Amino acid sequence: MKFFICVLILSIPNFLWADYLESYKKLEKKYNFDRESYTFIVKNISEKNSAPIIRNQNKLFNPASVAKIITTYIALKELGPNFKWRSDFLYTGEIIGDTLHGDIIFKGRGDATFNTEDLERLIRGVHRDGIINIEGNLILDKSYFLPVDQIKDFDEDPLRAYNALPNSIVIQSNTTNFKFSEKGGKIKIEVTPELKKLEVKNKLQLTNSRCASWKSKLDYSRKHHKSKSTIIFSGEFSKKCLEKEIDLSVLDDSQYFYEIFNNLWLSNGGNFNGSVKTKNINELDARLLKSHFSKSLSEIIRDINKFSLNLMARNLMLTVLAESKEYPINESSINIYVKSWLVKNKINSKGIIFENGAGLSRITQISAKQLLHVMEKIYNDPMMPEVISSFPIIGIDGTLKKRMRHSSARGNGHFKTGSLNNVNAIAGYFLNKDKGMKIFIFMMNDLKANQSESFQQDLIDLAYSY
Repeated sequence: MKFFICVLILSIPNFLWADYLESYKKLEKKYNFDRESYTFIVKNISEKNSAPIIRNQNKLFNPASVAKIITTYIALKELGPNFKWRSDFLYTGEIIGDTLHGDIIFKGRGDATFNTEDLERLIRGVHRDGIINIEGNLILDKSYFLPVDQIKDFDEDPLRAYNALPNSIVIQSNTTNFKFSEKGGKIKIEVTPELKKLEVKNKLQLTNSRCASWKSKLDYSRKHHKSKSTIIFSGEFSKKCLEKEIDLSVLDDSQYFYEIFNNLWLSNGGNFNGSVKTKNINELDARLLKSHFSKSLSEIIRDINKFSLNLMARNLMLTVLAESKEYPINESSINIYVKSWLVKNKINSKGIIFENGAGLSRITQISAKQLLHVMEKIYNDPMMPEVISSFPIIGIDGTLKKRMRHSSARGNGHFKTGSLNNVNAIAGYFLNKDKGMKIFIFMMNDLKANQSESFQQDLIDLAYSY
């Protein structure tokens, strides 16, 4: 068949190779998906002259979150594994006694891991240095990135955490956690962090139905009135669910940061009655109070890839642009940057579209052959251990913890997954039964894409057995 490339294989005798090819054909017939709707590649990279098994190698497909492989690899190469994001508290005006007669400034530089514990440590450090009262405002300096379009409409679910927009200033991934449980025949909703400007209306009906697909039975909407926001939960929640939680991006990012800052400043014994303003600050006109540094990039990419964290990935690619100082620091520049980077590294970029660092896109596209070249480059790079170890392990952790637990390759491979409506993809590295290292890539763009996971597993199991 035309779509298979077959050359002399050193690792597999010819009669076994013929059986191997026939086994792939049988699998394709078994699942009977439209053969133009998917692409896959299996290549043994332990054998120099090994030929790949390939379908639709040059056709462009949407990779969904598999695009994070490229984002994290480029970031490791350009920023270095020890790169850390820095966040600063600065001030203007005068400090007299324990009072700041001026503004306190928070300057963020894209740290999407920054959380309430980090902010509280900074606040306590400022208090230890003697500032208890603030007579000015909280100024948020977001100048590290250019302004981001505030429309969150991907797949028409703007409140979901995966839709949180990239931002120079992030806290708690700019999301609020809602925990649902049944107490005394009623549904209890706990909110973390607690926010004075957020009201929760509970219109949920308690049922005794099965808990499967509980999120699909949950409805939520948001309303704004003056300075307050209200989130309304309706639909059903089953007592059989015991306890479930969901993260939603409910408040405006600046208001959200202000609410958390205000709560922490007051709860740690400070006084503050100011408002929040967004303004670019010339650091020559302000003085440094305290700095916070994130974990190293080599640690953070484990969270990005294992749990497919979109906001972190989007901020990461914008950070690469910011540190390069060669491109406008917005997502409109990313495609030009990525294609230029691939060409510079001798990888064909024809037809590639890379909309953002997360793969949360309907226009991002790449061919399996192009992705294979990236993954071969990763394997032969000194950064290889950092990249591959950041991928979920089959049947063990991350987005693959509950998948392929009965696969023959369980525990033997690291794979990055990706899924959107009508898109399903997986790519990674694994050891076959003879300890040969293989690359596997699968992408499907079709109405039936999310039914393809069994097909993916069977393809991997087959590749594992030879």
